[in-house]
Amino acid sequence: MTFSLAGRCTESGQIGYVVATSSVCVGARVGAVADGVVVFSQARTDPRLHSVGLKAWRKAPGDAMAALDAMKAHAVALHWRQLGVFPMHGNAAQHTGASCLDHCGGLVGAHSMALGNFLGTDRVMPAMIDAFEASKGALAQRLLTAIRAGEAAGSEREPLQSASLVVMGADDLKEVDLRVDYDTDPLARMGGLLDDWLPKSAAYRTRALDPDNAPSSADVESR
Repeated sequence: MTFSLAGRCTESGQIGYVVATSSVCVGARVGAVADGVVVFSQARTDPRLHSVGLKAWRKAPGDAMAALDAMKAHAVALHWRQLGVFPMHGNAAQHTGASCLDHCGGLVGAHSMALGNFLGTDRVMPAMIDAFEASKGALAQRLLTAIRAGEAAGSEREPLQSASLVVMGADDLKEVDLRVDYDTDPLARMGGLLDDWLPKSAAYRTRALDPDNAPSSADVESR
């Protein structure tokens, strides 16, 4: 009962994902990004499969199908699982089990991959792909714009309650790592969090990489 989108920006070299669902705390269960790849375990989610996919990716960088096969091999009751592997470079791979609830499946664009199950219409995933591929600007904003397009095209069959947005930047530092664990309009709430975070993200990156020359948190937060 989830829909998600992974995307990459060839200009910035960033990769990330956004996910929303009708249950609470989706950010604790769905999605991981590291080493230039996003992995998803959703539907009847087993978050342990994320580490399986990342481990397989590190053994065979660039082979999304090998990472997906490893996740499938480790999955209990694969017919309930929806899995995806989306790399910074190369082709994506995805699986939707036979017991996942309609509308469900996956769709891959030029620089994005959508997954969904228990969707309100069959237009949700195409709407996300189209919106992402047509958008410009920061990757996090593009991801959020795309999932809002999916929400408008049919969303889930139950009201959304939580969302997560993650973007990996250079130096193995996340540019964005935001969660809305419970809200009656989690994607709107996520938009507010993102608007607050993006002007501060460069300062917090400096605090990680060059703390001697970084601004204080009081300066960053304008206190």
